[in-house]
Amino acid sequence: MTNQIYNGKELRKQLGISTTTFYKFRKAGLPYHQFPRSRAYYLLDEVKDWLNQAGYHQETTWTK
Repeated sequence: MTNQIYNGKELRKQLGISTTTFYKFRKAGLPYHQFPRSRAYYLLDEVKDWLNQAGYHQETTWTK
């Protein structure tokens, strides 16, 4: 199991979500990591686990 690292734009593309949905997820507690004075980055496995635990599932898009 490899854990891919993505920035916000790459993560949105990987998950197939809009910018609005991405920020909705961020507000709801989407896990991210950040070094001082740098942009946030996301671990794909961690994000997918969070989405599943939050009750989202992916058919064609991430929905509850």
